[in-house]
Formats: sequence, C-alpha cells, structure tokens
Amino acid sequence: MISRLLLITVLCLPLFGCKASYPTGGVEDTIRELCEKEYGVAVQVTTRGRTIGALVVMEDILLSDLTFSDQALNKLEDVMLTTSRVTLSSEFDYDFFVVTILDATAGIQISFVRYVQDIKRLIMDDISRSDYFQRLLIEVELNTQTIYDPSEGYKLKEYKMSDFLAARRKTLAKEISARLLAYMQMSIIVGHIFPISGIRGEYLPNQQNPQEGKLKMTLQFYPPAPDFQSIGTAKLREDFVKLMYSTIKKIIQQYELKYAFKQFSGLTIVDEKGTELAHYDQSEFSKGGMDTLMDLIRTIKKDRGK
Repeated sequence: MISRLLLITVLCLPLFGCKASYPTGGVEDTIRELCEKEYGVAVQVTTRGRTIGALVVMEDILLSDLTFSDQALNKLEDVMLTTSRVTLSSEFDYDFFVVTILDATAGIQISFVRYVQDIKRLIMDDISRSDYFQRLLIEVELNTQTIYDPSEGYKLKEYKMSDFLAARRKTLAKEISARLLAYMQMSIIVGHIFPISGIRGEYLPNQQNPQEGKLKMTLQFYPPAPDFQSIGTAKLREDFVKLMYSTIKKIIQQYELKYAFKQFSGLTIVDEKGTELAHYDQSEFSKGGMDTLMDLIRTIKKDRGK
C-alpha cells in the first residue's frame, strides 16, 4: 500500500509546471480549496518557516492487520498529490512539505515528509526513482496531541535539514550496507575469494553529540567459509578491507553531494564474531584507498604470482 503513496508524485510529474502559479499568501487556502472541491477531503493546512503541512483527521485509518484502510489511503493520495502540485507551483520556495493523517480514536498519527528539492531533482532526471522513494521520511507517533489539539488546531513543526538528516540516519547505515554489498558482489573473482552473504550496517550515535556518530559494518560470509583471518594472505585481506573502505567513502560522498551530509566521525569494519578488521577515524576519510574492483583483482594476480 505504501508503494501507491511513493508512486503518486512520480506518475504525476508531467502535470507539475515550473512556472509559479500560486502567490505566497494563498498557498494554504489553495490546498484546502482544491482538496475540498476536487476530492471532497477536509484538510487543515498551515506553514511554519519553510515547511508547509496538510493534516487529515479521520477514524479507522488502519485495518486489523495494521495496514491502511482504502479510505485512508485514497485520502492520503489525494492530499499528497494536491500538496505536491501547489507547493511546486508556489511563488514561495518551500524546503519541505508534510502530509499527516491522524486518528484520535486509535491514538496514532502518521506523517509523510518530503524534501521539495528531491521532487525537482527527479523532474530533472538528476536522481533515480529508487533513491527518490527511499528519501520519503515516514514518522509514526502515538501521542496525537503533539500535532493536533481541538482547541489549538494543527501544530505543525518546522523541519530543518539537520532534523531531516537526523531522522534519515536511522536508516542510512542500512542503505549504505545494501549498496556496499551490491558493489562488492559485482566481481566474480572477489566473490569466490571472499564469499560475502551479507553486510549489516549500523549507525552508532555519539552520546555526547547525537548529531555525530560512527558507521559500523559487519561482514557475513556464506558457510562453510573460514574465519576472515584465514582467507588468502594478510596482504590480500588488507587490500580487500581497503576496497570496502573506499567504496563506503564513495557512497557517503554521494549522500554529501545530494544532502550536504556531514561525514561520519569514523568507520569500523568487523566480522560476525565482532573481531575488528579495520577502523578509520574522520581524519582518514580524506586519504586515498583502493579505488576500484580492478585494483583488487590486480593485487590478487600479483599476490598469486609471488
């Protein structure tokens, strides 16, 4: 069901014009009026700083299996499409838009947060659809009064890039590990020597400074693979870890370019037993490593030729 929400702006991108159609002062009213007139959906709309949000209050948004009801999903699609359309065509340069559905009876609220520049980059074909889907931030809260109170109305919080990235970090390590595994499995030669079955990525926040943290990667191998320290020669294992490090750094740099993402304060690579294979602190992120899979293959050939 969530996939329908992820696809909604993609399928309707041709409808979004680049010319500003809605004046800054009328955006909120426009969203309310369009939702009511075109879809019969009552929404509360407000703006905080460079964030605009639309709130739908209804009952029975979830079924017994904790999936969205068709009624809730249809309303979400309609409001998300309308909010996207108006936001992109507004004279005001918004950073984020939020669509929240709230069920006070069940005591749950679900918010979908979209970075507006992601939509624009998708239109310009500057970001893949898979990356675009992954960048939708979904927040679930059980205290509905944090965002809505009948006497006070819709209490939207303003999203900053730092807040957005802080929430994204919870899943960022998993995304990096998935990309890393795909890169490392590209080479048949590397796959035969280092039979990696999986890579578990974790983000370990700094307790003193939650905005910073280290990246931990745990290597998992197909059985009956020997311990990592028993595979090949010490030089080969060292070069393999260097290749992993360089690949991780490249993946992180991709995020930095797209989100001005601050570098991790460190990287630790361990095996399934928790044995540390390598550690890099932040100062080492600027140093070179092994850049390509072919570099490792050349090293393997040289190592075997000795």
